Amino acid sequence: MSRKKQGFVGGALILMLSNIIVKIVGALFKIPLSNIIGDTAMGFFGTAYSVYSMFFLISTAGLPVAISRMIASAKAKSKTREVEKIYRVSLWIFMIIGAVGSAILFFGSNWIASFPKEPELSVCLRTISPIMFLICVASCVRGYFQGLQNMTPTAVSQVLETLGNLFIGLSLGYWAVKRGYGPSEVAAFVLAGVTAGVALSALYLFCAKAIAKRDKEVGLLDQEVRSGKELAKELIRIAIPITLASSVLSLNSVIDSMVAVGRMNDMGSVGLGFLRAAPGIEEGKLAISVYGAYTAKAVTIFNVPPTVVYPFAISIIPAISAALSSGDQVGLKKTMDFTFRIVSVICLPLAVGLGVMSRPIVDLLFADKDLFETASGMVTSNALAANMLTILSIAILFSGLVSVSGAMLQAYGHEKVSIVSTSLGVLSKFISVFLLVGVPFIGAYGIPLSTLICYLIMFGFNMLFLVKYVKYRFSIKEILLRPLLAAALCGATAMGSYLLFKMILPAKIATIAGIALAAVVYVIALFLFKGFEKDDVLQLPKGAFILKILIKLRLVKA
Repeated sequence: MSRKKQGFVGGALILMLSNIIVKIVGALFKIPLSNIIGDTAMGFFGTAYSVYSMFFLISTAGLPVAISRMIASAKAKSKTREVEKIYRVSLWIFMIIGAVGSAILFFGSNWIASFPKEPELSVCLRTISPIMFLICVASCVRGYFQGLQNMTPTAVSQVLETLGNLFIGLSLGYWAVKRGYGPSEVAAFVLAGVTAGVALSALYLFCAKAIAKRDKEVGLLDQEVRSGKELAKELIRIAIPITLASSVLSLNSVIDSMVAVGRMNDMGSVGLGFLRAAPGIEEGKLAISVYGAYTAKAVTIFNVPPTVVYPFAISIIPAISAALSSGDQVGLKKTMDFTFRIVSVICLPLAVGLGVMSRPIVDLLFADKDLFETASGMVTSNALAANMLTILSIAILFSGLVSVSGAMLQAYGHEKVSIVSTSLGVLSKFISVFLLVGVPFIGAYGIPLSTLICYLIMFGFNMLFLVKYVKYRFSIKEILLRPLLAAALCGATAMGSYLLFKMILPAKIATIAGIALAAVVYVIALFLFKGFEKDDVLQLPKGAFILKILIKLRLVKA
């Protein structure tokens, strides 16, 4: 196995580990936060955060990819001075973009809040506006290290950011509730803690970059580099199409928070036969409360699989760029096959498991505080979120495949065509969420349904473009069907063992036991069905050692 491949897989696994830690810490943040501040405040928090996420992606999606591609290419050609100059040029660009983004979010807060017809949202937007500048400059440093295929600084910074959210954001939210502030003010205090977490992350990244620069100063003076103007032009040429594609994709959450909530407010209900909220939810806050339950519970769980898959999308861009520079076509094909296979291996059991175990998992993680009165009786917040999660679970696989297939197109220099797939996907999202939420017997369930439609369309077009422009295609049998068989067995084991354990154990313990047993069954079935084979194991760090263990366990043939 080549060193480049070790760098790709090893870097992805480092990011994956950090993302798992981030998700665990994030759960420690969001789960008690939801229980402390309630669905209405969570609705304000989620809506403001989705608006910030859109501006964040517009500001930072393209340039980090452009930096990592250019730095990986320069490094492969041993142009060390040019690596440093790319960073300096991009830092100035990022600082300007971040300052403009923060100003728009702060001074345009009232205008933005008018779209979901929630004027109290403006205070949340103003509170979170400084993050734009901080996250832009932090993303520049992350792009620099990712181009060098050093994922450790990115991983550490993500963990620090999430720890800041946990300790500062949760503390401020708890304090605001105790002081009797309203839902929007409580959400603003929590968002102030999120801002502090990003500042902590940015500080660490600049310290890491200062150390890296000190270590690279020797032997740079004799190298020729392109001018700052040339580098800036190339950065912008690469970044603009990626930014457009990513910013269009970021409209997903904004459509949910703006279009869906506004649509439900216009209708005077959230569909599904809902008549009104039970006591405890303010009059006129039904739509934002239902959306709060959706984002705080269903979306929080749905977002776990992408954090495991996304490191491969980040790591594959510099890996492909370096391989293209060196002409390693065989390595390219193997890296792409492995990436699609690992995404399927990760996403399929999570999709099936969350689909069949949505209600037990939601009940395991969240308190069931709010009730909604319908024509047929009372419906709990957890029941609503679990039903939405069942629909979202189908989209997990396609979300992961969209992430890595889009990264492959970007790495090959076909970032412009990804705009087409994301635009068509988001257009379908806008149309479907508007139409489906307006159907009385569908109502709020139109939000996750439209997300599924969006990812299906994007994946289809991404694969079409990979075949057309890269001449790449994967085996559906090897990459999708074999892991699917193992995932189906995993889901059946999870549900069956949960129902069995529930007869003799408390429900939450039965849920954990069922998931644990299903995970063991999945790993065994995966190798029995040849969904993950010897060559895949060898690509992992310490792959030879892991393979020996699997051979001893008779899961893989020698």
